[in-house]
Parts: sequence; C-alpha cells; structure tokens
Amino acid sequence: MNSINFRARKIAETKNIYKKVATDIDLYELTKRDNLFLVKLAGSTNFSKLVPDMCEYYQYRWQRVFNYAIESAINPNYRAFIALHNNKPCGIMTCKQDGNNLYLDSICDIPVKGGKRVNYTGSTLFCLLYKIAEELNVKGISLAAVPDGPIDVVSKYLDKGFKIINQNELYTDMFCSKYKIREKLKELLSNISYKTIKKSKDVSLDEFI
Repeated sequence: MNSINFRARKIAETKNIYKKVATDIDLYELTKRDNLFLVKLAGSTNFSKLVPDMCEYYQYRWQRVFNYAIESAINPNYRAFIALHNNKPCGIMTCKQDGNNLYLDSICDIPVKGGKRVNYTGSTLFCLLYKIAEELNVKGISLAAVPDGPIDVVSKYLDKGFKIINQNELYTDMFCSKYKIREKLKELLSNISYKTIKKSKDVSLDEFI
C-alpha cells in the first residue's frame, strides 16, 4: 500500500523528567485530512491486547474513552492533537473554544508496546492545553469527567487545578480558572522542557502506525 500523507502540523517538542527518566514527546495538531489516519489508529488500537493484565471492565472503559477521543478528533468542531513517543502515538486530546472558555472534550493516554504508559503523557498534553488557553485568553477551561474509568481522573484533574462544579452518576463537571491555568502551567514547565515549533514538514502516516 502506498504511504498516505499525514498532514498534521508539528507544534512542539518536549522532554520531561519523571523518576530520573528523561522522555521525549512530540506534539502534533491534526487536520481534517488526517481522518484516515485516525480511523487506522482506531482499528489498530486494542486495549485488551495492549493491557492484557488489566481487568476486562477497565480494558473496556479505557477502550471507550479512546474511541470517544477518536470520534471527537474526527468531528470538525474540535481541534485535535496527538502526542508521539519514538514516533508512536502515546496520547490524544481534543478541545474547542466555547464562548469565553476552552472546553476539553477528550484526553486519553495510549499504551505502547508491553502495555506501558509513556511517562508524563497526560501532563504534557495538559501543558499544551494550558498554553492554548493562554493564547486564546479564555477565562478558564471546562470539562466533564467520567469517574468510573481505569484511572481516578477526577483526582488527577483536581491536581491539575480544576474544581468540581457539579456531579451526577455519569459525569463530574469541572472548571479551571485562568489564574489556576497560569499557576499549573508554571508547575508543569518546571518538569517539562517545551520547545514550540513554528515550521514543520509533512510526514508519512505509515511511520506512526
């Protein structure tokens, strides 16, 4: 099969230090011409195989979160971003501006070979999210967390500066003010070296699947 052009724009190169281990993560913003890449990524990402030691319910929940992120990334109403480590997808995030706020629709780690999560993938994507929020000069970031997944995401969001606005059985609505965004971005940048890329070249889709 011929290589398919992957038209994503490389926006940053990062390096984080976690437990004395340095990890490089590259960040790309997807375009709508990347929908075929997303479909192919979805078809090749099976959490029952990626994390075989995890209980079946949590495999299912993580797969659902990932599948939702793919659907959101294909949705033209959202901006979509993908994180890559060693040229392999390790995370995906989607968001959109919603009035005076930024809305985080999805964020999901993608395990790599052996079921391992790449160090600081989520924090690196949050670093990007906070930078987008500052560039747009929004009042804050809102999200609806799903509390029954394989990870306690509500606690993670609280640690990232969000506060709980409303809760029900399905979702926990949360919000992070612009002041907390500034504070938490500064914290993240103390552990993440973040280099913005102004110009990038097209790359081949097949290199990343």
